[in-house]
Amino acid sequence: MTDLHTEDDRLKELVKQIHSARPDPERLRSLVERYEREFGPQAEKRVLEIIADTIKKTWFEIAKQHGSNDIDAILDTLWSSFEQAGGEFTVERTENSAQIRCTKCPIADTYLEIGKPEHGLVFHCSTDPHIVAGFNPAMEFKITKRLMSGDDCCDHSYYLK
Repeated sequence: MTDLHTEDDRLKELVKQIHSARPDPERLRSLVERYEREFGPQAEKRVLEIIADTIKKTWFEIAKQHGSNDIDAILDTLWSSFEQAGGEFTVERTENSAQIRCTKCPIADTYLEIGKPEHGLVFHCSTDPHIVAGFNPAMEFKITKRLMSGDDCCDHSYYLK
């Protein structure tokens, strides 16, 4: 197995490649298998740290570019693009909250198709709270169900503190 301290840049690059390969199941499978071979389960903690850092920074910039970081803005930026990618969901909105019930997720579909949902949880589902933290630190996020885990939906809840 690889020494994670000397291979951090390589791991960061592989995380980036895995994240962007989701639309291509065969490429994704190959990259995930490479991750398993070269880094193994002991790298998961570092992968989660890399994802947290990267996603928070990215979504901070997205909020800044959007000019707003309220609940409507996260629905507009995150969920509009998700819908364009083939996601299906409903939204229940109140003044200070939004409840998303996602019943089709192309990301979960791909990881389930390649038989690697445990990696989907790490490389994709783990981004959810960091998206919110980067987008608006005053926004709370909660999820109790995930399609990637075999549930009937993902139930994303956003609310302002």
